[in-house]
Amino acid sequence: MKLKSKKSFKEKKRYILFKPLWRDNFKKEDVIKLIWNSALEFLGELGAAELSLWVISVDEEKRIGIVRCNTESIDKVICVLSLIRYENKGMLILGVSGTMKGLEKWSEDYVSKRNGI
Repeated sequence: MKLKSKKSFKEKKRYILFKPLWRDNFKKEDVIKLIWNSALEFLGELGAAELSLWVISVDEEKRIGIVRCNTESIDKVICVLSLIRYENKGMLILGVSGTMKGLEKWSEDYVSKRNGI
């Protein structure tokens, strides 16, 4: 017999759109390692596990990425992302949303502002 979890027991998720400010070596694997190392250094193993942190996507062409976390840990995840340093440069947080569709608006606005449209 399969147990179903009630909707009220599920964690609410938030999606954070970020942009690394460094120029070189923008690969998905490297970004994931930097994020997890920062989370482990800042919060420890237990704190990092409580974040429900998951790297959803990293677009190497647009140089933006999306992470998912639970609603209680949004501030901690933003701190973790802002503490990342690579080549003396950090991360820029572009937006936070409850849906992936909402992040599309943030990314389109950012790309259009950068292109001068």
